[in-house]
Amino acid sequence: MSWPKLPDGTVDWMTVFQDPKTGLISLLELSDTSDKLRDCFRYIIDALFTRDDDAEVRQNYYDILRETFDVDCGADALGGQKIKIRMVMMRVMNDRIKLAREYAEMQTAENGDQADARRSEDAPEAVAV
Repeated sequence: MSWPKLPDGTVDWMTVFQDPKTGLISLLELSDTSDKLRDCFRYIIDALFTRDDDAEVRQNYYDILRETFDVDCGADALGGQKIKIRMVMMRVMNDRIKLAREYAEMQTAENGDQADARRSEDAPEAVAV
């Protein structure tokens, strides 16, 4: 899957989640039944948390899914479910944005350290008098 990128090379998570036409939250809002919303949310969680070491995180979101959709809330359940899922997705988006920023800062620091090392290797040795 190709994700939109920011100039620093990290994923533009704001666009991924909030683009009015293609954002994950916007797509969730199109669900017209609880079953569709549940299935869409599960698909998104599976797509975002694909690594083997994401299993615990995935399970936490599956638990939220179960708590949200396995309770019979009557005919008006969909509106409340959308609100809860939107809040969860905003949290996921904010976590992703934070991690991307931290990664970009780490990369910038590493690149700066490498540039400093190259400059010191190129500098002539000081001659002791």
